[in-house]
Amino acid sequence: MRFLVVGGGSMGKRRTRCLLANNVPKDQIELVDTREDRRAEVNELLGVNVHASLEDGMATGPDAVIVSVPGAYHMAACLVAARAGKHFFSEVPLSIDLEGTEELLELVKGQSLVAAPGTQPPFHPLVKQAKAWMEDPAFGKLLMINEAFGSYLPGWHPYEDYREFYASRQGMGGGNLDVVAQEQAALYWLINDRVERVIANGKKLSTLEIEGSDCWQLIGETAGGVTITQWFDMVQRDAQSLSRYISEAGTVEVSIRDGYVRRFLAETGQWERVTPPAGFVYEQCYIDEIALFIRCIRGGDTWHNPIETAIDVIKYLLAIQQSDKTRAWVEV
Repeated sequence: MRFLVVGGGSMGKRRTRCLLANNVPKDQIELVDTREDRRAEVNELLGVNVHASLEDGMATGPDAVIVSVPGAYHMAACLVAARAGKHFFSEVPLSIDLEGTEELLELVKGQSLVAAPGTQPPFHPLVKQAKAWMEDPAFGKLLMINEAFGSYLPGWHPYEDYREFYASRQGMGGGNLDVVAQEQAALYWLINDRVERVIANGKKLSTLEIEGSDCWQLIGETAGGVTITQWFDMVQRDAQSLSRYISEAGTVEVSIRDGYVRRFLAETGQWERVTPPAGFVYEQCYIDEIALFIRCIRGGDTWHNPIETAIDVIKYLLAIQQSDKTRAWVEV
């Protein structure tokens, strides 16, 4: 099985490593990047063939395409893959707007393609445990969700100027919208529900030289009647990752950053705590995600984040940006 990785930045290199970790031979992996320095780096470090254009990469005849460029370019590359009848994986968000989504959906269904919008948290053992606890009848009906995610943007890629990094530009899919998309896709998987309406407040509070907001305050309501409050920022030096899922019968709390998930049940009056297995590193989530993509192509499994859900996430991103402008509730 031959793969084409589109993008030689941090995620493109990571996805290439994940393919190698899943025993895909180097000679079955090709990579495309428009930057000569990145092509040289990938070829030297990972030993795969590199190309300067998507056209040249597609000419190698891949069976599947992995799209790891900035969010503003995801849809164009996914459409190239789908029009050629190739299975594809895309980083989140699937796109920054809805242009092309109808065509992509038709191509996927018409050709029975594996369409794999990414999101890694569902592969994390703590998130899996949170889902199992929330599906336990003892937990009861989920009523409220409180989430807070924050980290300092220049620390994401300390080896490069953050102002040159796509994450600093909202129009490229950054401005923390990629983080919102990642967590929202994971949340939809976790609770099997969708936000129906949202009110948002985006602000530029710090001295960071970015385009767009460096923090988002979001309040949403799901189709199932769950109230959600979320905070995202690119400012906190001490990174934060905390989610609390609340019912009348108890609470499930998970922090991937601090390495725990815990559950409180009213019937016992006590907390139960679980930590990751010894030696676990987050990179394993990415490796397992690509492993699932390969199994789906071979016909042995089903993708965890359907393309319809990825399109719902795009609608959510558009809704919060509209709400930020109008300061009003917006239907998703």
